[in-house]
Amino acid sequence: MNLLFRLIRFLFLLVASVLFNLLLTIFRFLVLPVIIAILGALSNLVFLSILAAVEGPTRFIDRLAAEWTRRLLQRGAPMDRIDQMYGSCRVMVGAMIVLGWIVSTLFTVEILRIVFGLFT
Repeated sequence: MNLLFRLIRFLFLLVASVLFNLLLTIFRFLVLPVIIAILGALSNLVFLSILAAVEGPTRFIDRLAAEWTRRLLQRGAPMDRIDQMYGSCRVMVGAMIVLGWIVSTLFTVEILRIVFGLFT
């Protein structure tokens, strides 16, 4: 009887080990790249918002929107729509800067809440 329980225990541990390794592999190849991409995008947003705060938001928005519009024109966008493209680029840059400020504020508040117990 003891031999039967040892065999069942061995099979159970073997199946559990295989399932655990399968979950680790799925996490490594499917979930981890998504998490890294999200963290990279958030890092870029925060960096962009810090650059805008240093240079001045209005001037930074105008400069970056002009660069994006120039790239669109180089890739073959129609010249008669340049005002609409520039306006759209200004809106997108402004939205990215505001989103970066929101992300950095939330990150700072969470760090202060966790470390110092503030805002609870």
